[in-house]
Amino acid sequence: MAPTSSGPNAPTGRGTYIVVPPSTQGRLRLLTVGPVELDLDGKQLSIAGTVMQIPLKEFLLLAALMDNAGRVLTRRQLLDTCWAPGHPDGTKTLDVHIKRVREHLAAADPALRTRLRTVRGLGGVFDVSPSPSNTPPATSTGSPNSDAAEPTDPGTAGRPASPNTR
Repeated sequence: MAPTSSGPNAPTGRGTYIVVPPSTQGRLRLLTVGPVELDLDGKQLSIAGTVMQIPLKEFLLLAALMDNAGRVLTRRQLLDTCWAPGHPDGTKTLDVHIKRVREHLAAADPALRTRLRTVRGLGGVFDVSPSPSNTPPATSTGSPNSDAAEPTDPGTAGRPASPNTR
């Protein structure tokens, strides 16, 4: 039997039809995170204005992650949302689809690949901001004469420097 509930928390896309709350009828429903935009009604992905075609399951997976951007969704939540409640978790279906979504994002902009992140032992998250690995490392603000920048071996503390070093 198809879902018949309505309201802001009504399930969407899980039955034979989609329940559209009256407040959104006649308006385009979009999910936007950074340059990635999903048109939920037209089932269309656009990245930085370029429209891309992706399979429905990958679209649903990306929609679930973007709708909860910044929050970790468990594997179970993703499987229940994109496939069906109780879908077996012993397969690599979810991993394969996440990999494909990453490839679609990277095809448009290689920096977007890191936005879709796997959290080991939990699930996945679509990061709201770019990954810290894409930013340059912080520089030391110590004084120019500070030895803090040079690593020291705790076993040599207090000994004079060897003439063979440097």
